[in-house]
Amino acid sequence: MVEVRAPRPAVLAPMSADFQASVSLWLPDRNGSLTEITSRHPSSLIQDRDPRGHQPTHVLLIEDDGAISEMYRVQLEYDGYLVSVATTGQGGFDVLAASRPDIVLLDLLLPDRSGLEIMSDIKERFPHHPPVVILSNYGEPTMIERGMSLGATEYLVKSRVTPASVSQSIPGWIDQARRGQSGPRN
Repeated sequence: MVEVRAPRPAVLAPMSADFQASVSLWLPDRNGSLTEITSRHPSSLIQDRDPRGHQPTHVLLIEDDGAISEMYRVQLEYDGYLVSVATTGQGGFDVLAASRPDIVLLDLLLPDRSGLEIMSDIKERFPHHPPVVILSNYGEPTMIERGMSLGATEYLVKSRVTPASVSQSIPGWIDQARRGQSGPRN
């Protein structure tokens, strides 16, 4: 075990119990799985970020890789978004039908079907669907063209972006979709 020592700050800001619980998720000696800890200690960061009581922007992340989805979920929630994670295309459809998210982040390689098939079905089943941003490991021009032709607001290659940069771009993508424009391709 490695002990980390840091100088104590001159003033300690009070922390809520929920914040302390979410920080402890990352400590190596914590027992229980991340899912168990998350369900026992829901984040209060969203409520803390908007004192006026406005509903936060709801992001649906359709991603089957647990490490990637968790990395994005943590960043997005920290930035004040309400995040739903679906690990299959069908799960994504279920969330879309039940809660109408403001934006969808869609992986292309999912266990039940291709993200391109899902994109096509979203257009068919949800005519007034939220903007969809494809987040994929595939950066081939033909894949990008296909995703954009199916109506994606943006196509991003995971190795070229960070969760923070994606999070910062969400308001612009939502606004762009409301204006009915498609974005530049990355």
